Amino acid sequence: MIYSLYSQIFLRSWWVVTFLLICAILYEQGLKERNRHYQQLNEQRIALQIEKQKALQKQQDLKWQINSQSDLAWIELTLMKGLGLVPEGEQKVYFYQD
Repeated sequence: MIYSLYSQIFLRSWWVVTFLLICAILYEQGLKERNRHYQQLNEQRIALQIEKQKALQKQQDLKWQINSQSDLAWIELTLMKGLGLVPEGEQKVYFYQD
């Protein structure tokens, strides 16, 4: 009796069960897509934070260079580092890799 009642209800409302199953499948796919987007955005956030730290370090270095323009030792170091100049009496040596 109870079995026949359940089977009648199921036969009359099979489309509801099918609809709920399709909704559950679509919901699961949506969750997977959301997690994939979250992971991608998190990786981009980390990359941007690293890039920001590098930019801030470069900005700090440039500020130090601007503030040290009157220091003769700093000017000499900048010329040696940036332009490849050497002080008088010293030789420049190149090392080539084969």
